[in-house]
Amino acid sequence: MLSEGTAKATKFINGAETTVKTYNPGSYFGERALLLNDVRAANVVATSDVICLSLERETFKRLLGPLDVILRRNMEEYKKFV
Repeated sequence: MLSEGTAKATKFINGAETTVKTYNPGSYFGERALLLNDVRAANVVATSDVICLSLERETFKRLLGPLDVILRRNMEEYKKFV
């Protein structure tokens, strides 16, 4: 989760690095990898000074597990960049 600052997610699409999402304080990223026990799908790069909060997979599952249905629904948005 981004506590302070801004960042962007980038992917290589058709051979070019493309910004696919931007983040502001309160935004989160990496949930796809945590939910699916998979590698990350994009690079997240700070675009200002940032403070990030992080969780290990087991902590994520324990604290946010009941929300996984909502987070999985959000993953549909990511499919358009694959």
